Amino acid sequence: MDNDGAMSHDMDAMDAEQGEHDHPALPIDAALPIPSITHLVFPDAMDGYNVQILTQNFTFTPASINRDNVANEGHAHIYVNGVKYSRVYGNWFHLPATALQPGVNAVTVTLNANDHSTWAMPAGELIASTVAVIRPKVGE
Repeated sequence: MDNDGAMSHDMDAMDAEQGEHDHPALPIDAALPIPSITHLVFPDAMDGYNVQILTQNFTFTPASINRDNVANEGHAHIYVNGVKYSRVYGNWFHLPATALQPGVNAVTVTLNANDHSTWAMPAGELIASTVAVIRPKVGE
């Protein structure tokens, strides 16, 4: 955890937990600015966690879902332990505690095109961020 209570980004440690994504990769044209993503996960006082999604060179365009792809635009998908949990149409998402198992969980956010393909680097690596989130076990 960071000093402000947010879970920190740790992509390397969580790569093995990411699992298979259910949408094909769509590489960004190398001549364009490459989008990037990171995210923070904050405990919510009422229930679960609030996910803050921080992007560069990317615009959320929820009104364009299922339309033609436009480079550097779209939405996000959030995965818990490699399983798709939801689409995300903006910079914040509430993740209920019941979405996580007790113990360590991998919460991954991908950037997705309008057709739900996952945006990727020109070489094919998915544009994604993974954070370890620890849900306390009952009684802890």
